[in-house]
Amino acid sequence: MKNIFCLAIVLCSAYIYAQPRFTVASIPIELMQNANSVLLDELVEVDVTNFGKKKEKTHRVIAVLNKLGNGDTRLYAFYNENSKVKNIEAEIYNASGARIAHFKKKDFMDVSRTGSSIYSDDRMLGLNYTPTTYPYIVVFNKETESGDTAFLSPWAPLNGYAESTKSSVLKIKFEPLNKPKIKPQNLDGYNISITESEDEITFTATNLKTIRYEEHSLSPSKIFPIVYMALNNFSLKGTAGSGNDWQQFGSWMYKSLLSDVKELPAGTIAKVKNLVANDTTNEEKARKIYQFVQDKVRYVSIQIGIGGWKPMLASEVDKLSYGDCKALTNYTKALLDAVGVPSYYTVVYGDSMERDIMEDFASIQGNHVILGIPDNDKITWLECTSQETPYGYIGDFTDDRDVLIITPYGGKIVHTTVYKTEENTRENNGTVSIDASGNVTAAFKSVSKGLQYDDRYMLPKQKAEDLDKYYKEKWGYINGFTIANVNLENDKQNVVFTEELTLNIPNYANPVGDDFLFSANIFNQHKYIPPRIADRKQNLYIGNGYVHTDTVEVILPDNFVVDGLPEETILETKFGKYQMGFSETSDKKLIFYRNMRINKGEYPPSEYDNYRAFLRSIARLDKTKILLKQNVQ
Repeated sequence: MKNIFCLAIVLCSAYIYAQPRFTVASIPIELMQNANSVLLDELVEVDVTNFGKKKEKTHRVIAVLNKLGNGDTRLYAFYNENSKVKNIEAEIYNASGARIAHFKKKDFMDVSRTGSSIYSDDRMLGLNYTPTTYPYIVVFNKETESGDTAFLSPWAPLNGYAESTKSSVLKIKFEPLNKPKIKPQNLDGYNISITESEDEITFTATNLKTIRYEEHSLSPSKIFPIVYMALNNFSLKGTAGSGNDWQQFGSWMYKSLLSDVKELPAGTIAKVKNLVANDTTNEEKARKIYQFVQDKVRYVSIQIGIGGWKPMLASEVDKLSYGDCKALTNYTKALLDAVGVPSYYTVVYGDSMERDIMEDFASIQGNHVILGIPDNDKITWLECTSQETPYGYIGDFTDDRDVLIITPYGGKIVHTTVYKTEENTRENNGTVSIDASGNVTAAFKSVSKGLQYDDRYMLPKQKAEDLDKYYKEKWGYINGFTIANVNLENDKQNVVFTEELTLNIPNYANPVGDDFLFSANIFNQHKYIPPRIADRKQNLYIGNGYVHTDTVEVILPDNFVVDGLPEETILETKFGKYQMGFSETSDKKLIFYRNMRINKGEYPPSEYDNYRAFLRSIARLDKTKILLKQNVQ
């Protein structure tokens, strides 16, 4: 017995000392450049040989080079009533590879994974380690087990900007009759390989340099190397599912997640039927139902049920008057069903950076839900979480992207509303009076439409002091002005927002002896110039196009005349067009006009400097001043 015990000690010691010893000095210099952290060694092993159980082991060694890299360690594991964390631990080493701390499972904080949710049945074991010196090295191990196989985390060997990777390996073991489908994206140019056997797929990445964050780039989902994975036959909270294609996947969602959550109280059904009794078209009915929902409910985030994917009961929303995007969309759909208006529960990636549901990869995707109301080939989209968004308006959070509609006959990929450049307009008009001391009184009116409406329509909800702050930040280039009057009008029927303001601007015209230098472009001076980026790698992406039109009428002070007007300036590039000029009327008023168009588009990296130059020229021209000369008799 003693010999066996000694042998065990020897074997354990051999295992411990056989593990590679990592030091910061051994990291290749090319992986240190522009990096906040370096993933030195990662092995993730996933076992889905049983379609109703997922086992996962993670071993990760990461060098944190500075404070910005602390979050890259990802020292946590999630669990819920259908999953568990079997083991979790972390070891901290100094730059030379000497261990300075060891944290076991009992040292990890066990907290609710509530986040912004009012309630969630997910929990997290997490470690918030505060280092005393940099750099340091973390060795992290965890082992989890889950009854859900609907979610297979994608393999992302580069997890974010300013992170590099020395070695990352993922192995997924499966039942040959239920082989995971995979979708690699953005792998070109990286040392990445994928090998397959009868029952296992292995993904390997070595020596991946950092990706630098660059302004005006595409969404990270279109930049970083990643491999998506999904099973055609899976389990979600004990519910069997299948998704060989979107039609089949959508049928499963409709039957398993949506078919039993749409019951409404008889009183509510009677109420909404009475509400639309005199309406004859689906649009008329839908508008009233949408307004009914907006007046009744409010949005809260709730992540319970089948993986956070099954909506709460429509009857519960009706009783409680709140819900998350799934619940409120399902509730609105149930109300529309009650009055005979068809609609589609729709899964989408919601973000100002456009991201598509992958058309050729049927699987659980998306992070948000909206509602679609069909009208022949057209679909009107409703954002059911907002109490203020107009009927049929979705803005840049869900516009211009592929989404998944769920019908009784299955799922289908369709595209949401595209707001064209010429639709996204802001028309500014101003009347300005200058007195003999250079003080200005200005009346301003602005009308916003399309995606430009998106930036404005919540302004009436702000407090007076916040509204004052908003305009003073917007016109931060004007010193010391006061707002005498504000009138805001939100035309939700036509999706038009109008602002009318009166401003008093003391000493706006700059004295030059007895004369004044005056900038007529008071209300819309373009200030933003993208930063310089040497050796840019990513494509230039302009996410939204728009058109701004400005006209300012200037009433000159008595005995002052304009001492020459600049010639009209026109700048025309592939990124847009800018036009600016002045004219005088017969009654000696000065008219300033400006038109600026920015085109949505994607361009090669070499065009970035040209785009910067275009915006820099606009910023310079927008500050154009004219000389107002005193007409001394």
